Amino acid sequence: MRTTETLIIGAGQAGLALSRYLSRARQEHVLLERGRVGERWRSERWDSLSLLTPNWLNELPGSAPHADADGFLGRGAFVDYLVDYARSFSAPVREGVSVLEVTRSGPGFRVATDAGTWHARNVVLATGFADEPRVPAIAAAGPAGVLQLHSSRYRSPDRLPPGGVLVVGAGPSGQQLAAELRRAGRDVTIAVGRHAWMPRRYRGKDIWHWFAATRHLDQTLDDVPHERDAARSLSLVLSGANGGEQLDLSVLAGLGVTISGLLRGFSGSYALFGDNL
Repeated sequence: MRTTETLIIGAGQAGLALSRYLSRARQEHVLLERGRVGERWRSERWDSLSLLTPNWLNELPGSAPHADADGFLGRGAFVDYLVDYARSFSAPVREGVSVLEVTRSGPGFRVATDAGTWHARNVVLATGFADEPRVPAIAAAGPAGVLQLHSSRYRSPDRLPPGGVLVVGAGPSGQQLAAELRRAGRDVTIAVGRHAWMPRRYRGKDIWHWFAATRHLDQTLDDVPHERDAARSLSLVLSGANGGEQLDLSVLAGLGVTISGLLRGFSGSYALFGDNL
């Protein structure tokens, strides 16, 4: 059994940032990554994805500033950034190791992997907040022969079979994919539930400038009256595509996307929508 002071599960931006601090403090640690550095950005994001935050917000501790502070990194460029960042301080990453189980063991934890067992005094889960796809139960009643994909498995319009597309959910991913598919010539319908609207820019400044200026970005969980309110907060519907474009339901409608209410279920080959739009 191998031992370490701190074991970090996941070598994405959170795990690497913590590793940088631990390395600077000369604290023994190791990162276990099921794939390669930034694996989720490699294998669970669509090809054309751009970060919805400007580059000045995407700098990890101790890294050099991005060349274009107000630009938006694409998926591939962000993966390259993570790889270069890990190399810059020789982050102790072990790639291709999947963690199977974490259990308490004495004054620490026993971590079982597909490449052996570790014992660590501290374990940090840095796998991301969206590591498990959420698929509504009504998906199981979808018509046979209709391809169903979670957004983590979607890659590009040309890799879908011919035909129209129903996008379920109007958060940032849903609206970005609806726009991309419509611009590729697909007939697209988007089913809208709870979602937020946010201007991309205000008075010539990106919306994240105003979040920083009003100290919104300094808020912590302790600043929210109830934890459940934090968990229910809506994702900001923003896009980093095309240099950071405005994205909302009116933009989608202007592109020719059909906007519908909540998807309620299926009846044979028909989709049923609510009247809550």
